[in-house]
Amino acid sequence: MYLQNWQSLLEQHAQDAIIVLIEGTIVHANPLAIKLIRAKNLNEIAGMRWSSFLLFKQANKLKTHLQSGSSILPNAIAEFCELQTRDGQSLEVEVRLHSFPLQRQTAYVLRLRDLQTQPIAKTFQLQTFSAGLASNGLNHEALHHEKEILEMIALDNPLTQILQDVCDRMERLLDNGSICAIMLYDSDTEKLKLAAAPSMEAEFLNEIDHLEIGLGSWSCGVAIQTGNIKIVEDIAASELWFQNKQTPTRYGFRSCWSVPIKTAFNTLLGTVDIYHRTHRHPSDDEQTLIMDAMHVIALAIDKKNMEQSLATSEDRYRSVVNNLTEGIMVIAPGGKILTCNPSARQILKITDIESMGRRHRYFKRIFREDSSEIKIGEDPASLVLKNGEPITSLSLGLELIDQTIVWLLVNAQPINSSRNNKTEAVLISFTDTTEVRETERQLQYIATHDALTGLPNRHQLHQRLEYALSHADEQKVAVIFLDLDHFKNVNDTAGHAAGDGLLCDVAKRLSSCIRATDMLARLGGDEFVIVVEEFATAQHLKELADRILIKMSEPFVIEQHQYHLGTSIGISVFPHDGTDGPTLLRCADSAMYLAKELGRNNYQFFTSDLMIRAQHRYTLERNLRRALVDDEFLLYYQPKVSLVDGSIIGAEALIRWQMPDIGLVAPNEFIPFAEEIGLIVPIGRWVLTKACEQAQQWRQTYKIDFKISVNISPRQFQDPKLPQFILEVLLQSGLPAHALQLEITEGLLMVEAEHLSSVFDAIKTLGISISLDDFGTGFSSLSYLQRFPIDNLKIDRSFIREIPENQDSVVLTKAIIAMSSALGMSVTAEGVENLEQMEFLKEAGCDEIQGFYFSRPVSVDSFSALLRQHSITRL
Repeated sequence: MYLQNWQSLLEQHAQDAIIVLIEGTIVHANPLAIKLIRAKNLNEIAGMRWSSFLLFKQANKLKTHLQSGSSILPNAIAEFCELQTRDGQSLEVEVRLHSFPLQRQTAYVLRLRDLQTQPIAKTFQLQTFSAGLASNGLNHEALHHEKEILEMIALDNPLTQILQDVCDRMERLLDNGSICAIMLYDSDTEKLKLAAAPSMEAEFLNEIDHLEIGLGSWSCGVAIQTGNIKIVEDIAASELWFQNKQTPTRYGFRSCWSVPIKTAFNTLLGTVDIYHRTHRHPSDDEQTLIMDAMHVIALAIDKKNMEQSLATSEDRYRSVVNNLTEGIMVIAPGGKILTCNPSARQILKITDIESMGRRHRYFKRIFREDSSEIKIGEDPASLVLKNGEPITSLSLGLELIDQTIVWLLVNAQPINSSRNNKTEAVLISFTDTTEVRETERQLQYIATHDALTGLPNRHQLHQRLEYALSHADEQKVAVIFLDLDHFKNVNDTAGHAAGDGLLCDVAKRLSSCIRATDMLARLGGDEFVIVVEEFATAQHLKELADRILIKMSEPFVIEQHQYHLGTSIGISVFPHDGTDGPTLLRCADSAMYLAKELGRNNYQFFTSDLMIRAQHRYTLERNLRRALVDDEFLLYYQPKVSLVDGSIIGAEALIRWQMPDIGLVAPNEFIPFAEEIGLIVPIGRWVLTKACEQAQQWRQTYKIDFKISVNISPRQFQDPKLPQFILEVLLQSGLPAHALQLEITEGLLMVEAEHLSSVFDAIKTLGISISLDDFGTGFSSLSYLQRFPIDNLKIDRSFIREIPENQDSVVLTKAIIAMSSALGMSVTAEGVENLEQMEFLKEAGCDEIQGFYFSRPVSVDSFSALLRQHSITRL
């Protein structure tokens, strides 16, 4: 689509200097443009031709369009050039060119930015990305993801894995239904080859592999051919897709944004393609995010190429001699420089060969990788002159006259006389590897340090532990595991930025408590680890733990508010508690959990009892990962009985784990692990699927209006795909929506209210009811009942257990039932164990009960028997 008038473009880009051209001359300029060109007013520059104030150093697409004056541009073009101001100055500017038809003419709109004062998209850097994103949350998350990708690059993860991860992270950051693919240019076939597309359908992946390059063959083919971004809002109507538009539209794709992947030297490596199922144009923030991803991808590919290059043979290094980007020098006996190319002069900061004279005058010293100095006479040129043998791929450092250090990869070849074959000079070729070494150093730092606190991270911690244990001998090594108590409250009340600041303060306080020989590392979140070496007795560890508790007891001041945090500490000691790093960490972690169980803000040493608990925890965690695959889970069902007529009106589905060689494992033992290691979502989906299938089978078999209740964890509820999955389960099982009830806990309602509302709305639209479980034991805020569409309250068993003996429980239970009735909610009492409790609840107006008085949770067969028996009997 083209802009209907240039005024709308002025409104869109009021932050830029804008000039409107017709037939190559100025007809309008906004105040920023008048100021940039150093004019007094519009009249002073009206009628000027573009060539009188824009100077292009080389031919490019933008200059061609300005000269032709007749083409209509499908997209904006951006280039760099010089701007000649009215007072004779020359400014480096970025120019973006737009065009639109105007009364049978082509009008051009120039958007100009002064590179000295304004950041530009074309030379995007991390700082631009940080400033350009709309929300601090997205900014923080994007920087976090980029750090993790750079860590993967630094740790030499496979390129395919890195590209797949980039796609996945981009889709999550864009959060607009984007589907990402990365295509790489295959120089052998001159086609684009699919490299990563984790969210694409398998059939579509076969369609987009090995694509032709050129107009009409997908927008990525045109992007790689032209080296420019191609944004297609409507694939079906785009000329870029005229040969292949049926393929994406068949899979529901309506728009595609293709960005060429370029190296720092503008070498084209492939494209990043963002597909949408709607007609969309990227916002500035989205373009910035995609450009950032392109640079990260280019860095990953460049690093892999560099590694391959360094692993090639001597012949590959010798060919570098002919590359003019390398430094080349010819040195005669005695060290006289006969000639050197511009790259050598630039790298070594040589201004004049004649005045410089011999080679040793342009540097102070030359040294090896181990910092040992190389004396004159032992340097590469002298050795080649002496021995006549070439030297290849020698890495050495030079301290130049201005005291800067440069690192060079050097090749030295003898130049022999044609008369006597005697070496009469040396050809020195060298590559400046200073920047590469610095980049590797930075990547290594990123890979081994926490970005927030600057402390060593998990990777460096494991290295240090491994080194310490390998040199321990008779010396003890201790691991201290620390976790902040109630840190989540800071994030919830003051925000994540305040939480980050507090973590930095924590790192400083902990650092002040340890010795220089100890290591403090951050594992992530609010978890820290200290490695202690060279201590005599456990008393040293106790004193250190006491210092930490005292230091951490001091209030933290954030935005003039005080926060008090405790610290739970677990301690393990080599070799008594373990002989390797992972075991010591696991033992210290177990001791830390014991400290939390004992009231928090204390320290505990690992013991043999904890060893048994740790082994059990490890066994559960290890086996839990395969339990779903091996079909080891099963469901038990506890009946819900109506207090009106005594009929079974539903059941709660309760998961059990039939672990081989151990037997049934209760959910309170393995569900926390499932939450911790991220398996609760697939487990929850399995429970929901099985429960709905079984409930529908009972409804059909016994011809009853039967409702099944399924517990949904907070992590499941925060999954935006939950409503769609529930709909699919209902359709596949045939269970009516009103026959499904989801049980949630009060803790879920305390966070992310805006997100929760949309999920609640989607679930309620399906016709599913929602029950608030364990009501009365948590915060029990009445505002939750007003803000969220709750259909049913479950009174916690702790109230029912003390009825009718405890008068407080009686009063509270009656109050909950009365309140629920007034709000139009049904009430379920759980934990009913005797006749007196049931009669009290019936008289108080409770709707239904659940508990051992009627039945414990039972297997499918036993529950079926209950239904058969109950079809002819009533309470």
